[in-house]
Amino acid sequence: MNLAEFGDWALAQKSVANPQVNTYKGQCVSLIQQYLYRVFGVPYKARGNAKDWERNPLPDVLEKLSNTVALQEGDILVYGSNYGGGYGHVALMDVHMKFFDQNGVKKLEVGYQDKPFSGYVCILRPKNQEALGINKNTTTETSLPNLANYTGYSIVEGLNSVGYDSSYASRKELAQKLGISNYSGTAEQNLKMIELLKGSTVSYYPAVNYSGNSIVEALKTINVDSSYANRKQIAIKNGITNYAGTASQNTELLNKLKAGVLIK
Repeated sequence: MNLAEFGDWALAQKSVANPQVNTYKGQCVSLIQQYLYRVFGVPYKARGNAKDWERNPLPDVLEKLSNTVALQEGDILVYGSNYGGGYGHVALMDVHMKFFDQNGVKKLEVGYQDKPFSGYVCILRPKNQEALGINKNTTTETSLPNLANYTGYSIVEGLNSVGYDSSYASRKELAQKLGISNYSGTAEQNLKMIELLKGSTVSYYPAVNYSGNSIVEALKTINVDSSYANRKQIAIKNGITNYAGTASQNTELLNKLKAGVLIK
């Protein structure tokens, strides 16, 4: 299991206990123990509370670095007694350089956010970077993958076919870029992603400077057909299923249009 696979696994579990002994489910240290066990094959061993990981003996697979060193994927962050009610906190940086932890971002559950909590006292970095499964020679994925030549119906297979990260976290980010809201990995959402990615580019309607609350009037300001039939087609392209012209559906379209992320 590499770093991306571990992230997907942990999110799917929602809450994890220590490996092998199944203790302390939902605690921050349990997630890191699972990380060491599943990615690096380190058997479970009690290593104290989270804050103790700064000073207690570490497994050979880790090296301790100063908190001034630049973070990278797979790093473990150790926090002192000012976190966790005096017990400290531990977390890691995931494959997308997101802050990934348990019982921090979400109470007693696995969660992630864009930036780490401030004030970590040291970094524990894996010595075996190859085990993380990260190709350091690839460029950061800032552009959309092109699935024009993909003929299947699996978004995971399609993304893999062009060398793009197909993990759930990556797909959720990609869905947001494509204007697919509330991505949860449904078949309908995944098929919509494939459809959108089969074009080399995704074009958007220009953002409107409109202060009202009518999608019809907002579309008229940029000379776009605002009929129900056309709005239904726009809704489908933007991941809104079973469009019926409800207030909530129209508000979602309007918000996307105002933000400049309504797909044509």
